[in-house]
Amino acid sequence: MKLQKKFHRHVLVNGRMVNIPSYRCKSQDIITTKDEPKSRALIQNDLDSAPRDELPAHLTLHPFQYKGLVNQIIDSKWVGLKINELLVVEYYSRQA
Repeated sequence: MKLQKKFHRHVLVNGRMVNIPSYRCKSQDIITTKDEPKSRALIQNDLDSAPRDELPAHLTLHPFQYKGLVNQIIDSKWVGLKINELLVVEYYSRQA
């Protein structure tokens, strides 16, 4: 199951539903779940099964509130991967 399909209509950015898989968050955006048991269960299941790696400094997670915060936007060069973003967008545009 693809990530965008799995969480489709369960995640809100700044209180608004976002239906765009390639949506770009901005600094200070607040990411939450819908206030419904099904949405919370889906996210809780994912949190429980995810490895407990250290969260990057540009993100803050409040797992008990089902909420995250984008502290700042990082430059793609910081990640250290050579990715042709155009090919990624092209691939996902064919999946719709």
